[in-house]
Amino acid sequence: MKKSYVIKRILYSVFVFAVVITLNFFIPRIGVEDPAERYYPPQGNMSEIEYEIIKQATREQYGFDVSPWQQYLNYLEGLTHGDLGMSFRSGSPAVADLIIDRLPWTLVLSVSTMLIGLIIGIMFGVIAAMKRGRWQDTVLLNASTIMIALPSFFIALILSFYLGFEYEIFPAYTDPNMVSNFEWTFASLRNVAQNAALPVLSMAVGSIIGYAQGTRNAVIAVTNEDFILTAKAKGLKQNTIRYKHILRNSMLPIVTSLGMSISGLIGGQVVIEQIFNWNGMGTLFLEANNMNDYPLMMGIMLLLSGFTILAILVTDLIYVLLDPRVTVGDKR
Repeated sequence: MKKSYVIKRILYSVFVFAVVITLNFFIPRIGVEDPAERYYPPQGNMSEIEYEIIKQATREQYGFDVSPWQQYLNYLEGLTHGDLGMSFRSGSPAVADLIIDRLPWTLVLSVSTMLIGLIIGIMFGVIAAMKRGRWQDTVLLNASTIMIALPSFFIALILSFYLGFEYEIFPAYTDPNMVSNFEWTFASLRNVAQNAALPVLSMAVGSIIGYAQGTRNAVIAVTNEDFILTAKAKGLKQNTIRYKHILRNSMLPIVTSLGMSISGLIGGQVVIEQIFNWNGMGTLFLEANNMNDYPLMMGIMLLLSGFTILAILVTDLIYVLLDPRVTVGDKR
């Protein structure tokens, strides 16, 4: 791997993240004279002087009593210490604490979905490519066509109705006490697995088919390359040709698909969380949006953006490991 390529990619990612931080700060403030205005208490029987004192105290509490540029500098200083600001919720909890509470529960769904989709999808994709034109390939092509018309939330509703309400195999709604009562015991882990079964299955169906379709197309394309014909002419074993030559050289499109799925790990299942009442990052973002809690929205968006930039960076670096011909500014 060329060091110059790695350094340039890292510097570029840092630059993009700096731009994201700046936009993330200033966009919510466009056209807003006083961001804390809606959080002032009603005037009631207070005099104007008393009311202004309370408003000023509120501005100071959230750091709105200085110029926007000074707020921006304070925001950057806070980020260096992991401080994402305070939420507008009752009690003014730290944004970082709210995110930390919800993030693990989103990762339970997203990581499980990604691993299931990746493992089963690649296996089925390779089989479909090797059995091109047979029933395995036909099933995959038909399933891929059907999935275009069936979004994950529709699959979630069907699974919730039949497996949740009708046959009661899995919980149709998440146990409201799952998070508060969680302990690292077998009973708690089993409870989490049972509650996560339907959300994961809802998203995994499309993930499996997506990875399988991408793997199939990549394997078929590589199979027709000259070096594969040469390997066959040399009399190499079929498994050696399949896994060492074909699958390895088919990984680039798969890595691209994986990188894009990783970038959506945290915030990619908002609707699914709503259907099953799963308290993850998607639900937290909707709550922040409904309450116009833009410090919390800023924190969530910054996390999602940073995670996406990191996923793209890792994908680019893996590209170089898989294909050393990839260089900065050169054509492949």
